[in-house]
Amino acid sequence: MKKIYKIFSYLLVYLFFSLISLHALEKKQIKNKDELIEKLETLNWYNLTNGKDHSVNISKANAKFQVYDNEYYLKGYKDINQFYWWKFGEGVDPDSIFFLQGDNYSIYAYYIEDGYVKLDDWKNVKSKDLLNQLKQSAKSNESYYKEKNLNYATGFEWVFDPDLNQQNRSVSYSYKVFWSDGKNTLESKNFILGKKGYIETSYVVRLDNNNINFKEEAEYSKDFVNGVTFSDGYKHTDYKSGDKIAALGVGSLVAGSLGAKVIAKTGFFAKLLPLLAKFWWILLAPIAAFGFMRGEGNKKNSSSRSKNKKRKLDKD
Repeated sequence: MKKIYKIFSYLLVYLFFSLISLHALEKKQIKNKDELIEKLETLNWYNLTNGKDHSVNISKANAKFQVYDNEYYLKGYKDINQFYWWKFGEGVDPDSIFFLQGDNYSIYAYYIEDGYVKLDDWKNVKSKDLLNQLKQSAKSNESYYKEKNLNYATGFEWVFDPDLNQQNRSVSYSYKVFWSDGKNTLESKNFILGKKGYIETSYVVRLDNNNINFKEEAEYSKDFVNGVTFSDGYKHTDYKSGDKIAALGVGSLVAGSLGAKVIAKTGFFAKLLPLLAKFWWILLAPIAAFGFMRGEGNKKNSSSRSKNKKRKLDKD
């Protein structure tokens, strides 16, 4: 009887550690495509099969995101962090709340709860200076990309200058990135302001065809903001006297997202914008095709533009 009990105890211990290993973070980059696909399929993807239009509740941010039938996504830090390790060989910032993949675009979302972001420093924003800061930031990080055998940015160009939308309390901007391998990408960034913090989204599109209308694509990505809503009581307009106020105003927030040195001096830099630390290249890097996550027979005949036109129509 004691022998059976001992065997049973060993079995329980074995099962316990096996379960732990199944859910443990695997800190390695997977470069073999077939192995990567196999690993990615183990993550908890939503809307991957039988996709449909719906709203996603992001409880950490007290907000909802609109998702369409051709888009699939991860939510929650655990799966997103594992995805980053397997795909990029780096972890993701704990503020990460959402990763969405469309036909040829990706959306990365973070929620930073640092308080109510004031609007009064917006008058200090100068687009030309911000673009120069972005170029300097890219240059200073170039050696990091080269060490990892990654493509690096060689130039930038505004598609849409930073724009403050007073109605929905958000800031959007878009720029074209020229890469060392000769390819181009478009990055569009949004900051959606709430009462207790803000949601930061990066919308990245792979543009292999230089004849694509960059302004048109950027306009569609800007419309993503219309599908993000804070819950009642957590909107920017719900601010009341006595609520916590963020250390940075919206102008400084945008400047920091483009590498402004004033942000680095605050000690707020790493938490504020992980992409400008060692994760900067992840958001801007040309996107690998994620179509393999869906079988060819399940793919929708819609492009990023047609889907974002749907976002635009929803607003109207």
